[in-house]
Amino acid sequence: MTNAIAPLWRRFPRVCSNRGEDRGFVNWLVQNFSKRLRYAVQNPRYALRSLYRELTLADERFLGRLTGAPARKIRRLLNEPIRTESFASCLRTAEENFQNLEIQSADLYAKKILVQYAAVRALQPEIIVETGVANGVSSAYLLFALHLNKGGTLYSIELGDPQYLPVDKSPGWVVPAWLNSRWKLVIGDSRVLLPQLLMQLGPIDIFIHDSLHTYEHMIWEYRVAYRHLRPGGLLFSDDAAWNSAFGDFSREVAAPQAEVLRGVGFLRKGFA
Repeated sequence: MTNAIAPLWRRFPRVCSNRGEDRGFVNWLVQNFSKRLRYAVQNPRYALRSLYRELTLADERFLGRLTGAPARKIRRLLNEPIRTESFASCLRTAEENFQNLEIQSADLYAKKILVQYAAVRALQPEIIVETGVANGVSSAYLLFALHLNKGGTLYSIELGDPQYLPVDKSPGWVVPAWLNSRWKLVIGDSRVLLPQLLMQLGPIDIFIHDSLHTYEHMIWEYRVAYRHLRPGGLLFSDDAAWNSAFGDFSREVAAPQAEVLRGVGFLRKGFA
């Protein structure tokens, strides 16, 4: 790494301890059950579509086609974070912190995060680049996947704007210290840092967009990162349904496989 970027690597304080593993099975669906139930009552069509996808393993089958893993294996991977006590305790600690700070957080157990986790577990990537960290919930899941994979590094670019963070909290504060060894966090504007970082890294396995969700910025990041994706590499885009950028880009590059799952766009780069 060049001196322009290397000094910006950051590590953050421990938010939980690394204790025993796998103290019983709890399916991700039962987490935040009351909140999920209320949403289902208010959005019955979405709930029925989601139930159908669960019963038919539709999401898992698509991720299997992307990664080469069987759908049943993907389903098992979805439950790993909740089954593993060391990581589950981190999520509970983060949830308590959000409640104590009296701020609204994303669903810490949402399937939109779990499908990204499962794809990383199944693909076994060496290099992941993501833009947008904020509190670090998604980053924590990605790092836990690399931890279980026993390989790979997550490079994250975060603007570091305090208005998107709780008072006195740093970007990525949710990530536990025992996952930091595979994490390289850069603070700054992705418009400046993303091209630099990609040039330094060479081919990458996965790119994840989760920064500014405007059409112009999203498609710019897709185009910059796609050139550095290895053949067969994956591009994820959070909130891909907010505008047409993901669909337009998928057609632009004639992606052999592209779909939006739970609001997250997944695209595989072809081998041609």
